[in-house]
Parts: sequence; C-alpha cells; structure tokens
Amino acid sequence: MTPYTGNPFDSCCGNDTGRQQVFADPFMQDMYQIMQMQPILSNNPPVTSLTLFKELTGFPNYGNPSGNADILYTGTQGEWTFEVPPFFFIPGLLNAQLNIRAVLDDHNTSVSRYSATISINGRVVHRGQLPLEHGRPAGQRFVNWTTLTFNVPSIQRINRIVITNTSNANPGDWIGLDWMEMRFTGR
Repeated sequence: MTPYTGNPFDSCCGNDTGRQQVFADPFMQDMYQIMQMQPILSNNPPVTSLTLFKELTGFPNYGNPSGNADILYTGTQGEWTFEVPPFFFIPGLLNAQLNIRAVLDDHNTSVSRYSATISINGRVVHRGQLPLEHGRPAGQRFVNWTTLTFNVPSIQRINRIVITNTSNANPGDWIGLDWMEMRFTGR
C-alpha cells in the first residue's frame, strides 16, 4: 500500500465557497464524517445528596477491604444509628435508602435456614430469608459480599437500624455485616 502524502480535500473541495460536496470515495466520506463529529454532552442540574457511611469493625476477620465486620449470631440483635446533620434534615423533603453489605458465615448450614428481621425507625422493612450466600473463601476475608437495599419509610434526624438474626440455624452460625450506609436525596 502506498502511503498517502497529499491533502485529501484538495481533490474534492477545491475552491468551493460554502457548498458541501459529496465524496465519491468511501474513505473520504468516513474522513469527512469523523471531522464533523461533535461531542454529545449534557449539563443537567446537580442533585443534592448526602451519604452517611459506617464501616463495621466488631470482629477482626472476614470484612473486605478493612478485614473487620460485625457479626450477628443466631438469636442475637444489633443496633446502629445514623444521625442526619441538622443543616440537611428538612422533614418531608428527603428520600433515603439504607444499603447493608452482608454475607452468611462460612459454615455448612443450609442458606435456607438463615433469616433476619430488619427495622428502620421502628418499622419493619424486611422479615425472612436473606438473599445471601456463605462467605468465600472460608476462614479468610470474604470476596462475595452482597449489598441489600431498603427504602427508609420514615426519615428521622436520628435513624435507628435494628437487625435481629432470626435464623433457624446453630447457635454458632452468624450473619456478617461489613458496612452500612444511608443515602439521602431531595424529593
């Protein structure tokens, strides 16, 4: 193939004063199209949001990437709070979601035997089996955490999360919680 050494527009555009000419050569048509491409942009108004994050560090193993996680054994309950800064809290003008990064222990108990009740500000948002798997690799920092997401039904300035491990499992079986976050946005 011979390298191209001339100006590709000399032969087709010449001294054209404002009229666009159609290129007979497909290569030239592609070149012209590329030169005419403009970026496709948007400039939507920003959305005000606030995320309150809790790294859970009760037990020194399993969590990812910190290496720590909170553990709820069968029949036990945990409580966490998220305080919305006063400048951001406007009753009735916020939506919120709670995200919980969770996994089951690395034991051999059937996943169908694990369950929990999760409430936010006294209102139950989940009751029953959790869509979680046993942690892998066993005995190490797990790599298969799942994020559970729940809408917050009644936002308070201080939001109380209560999780009860209601599993029909062995007393030493547990549900691991790596982190939680509440995301607030305007309505």
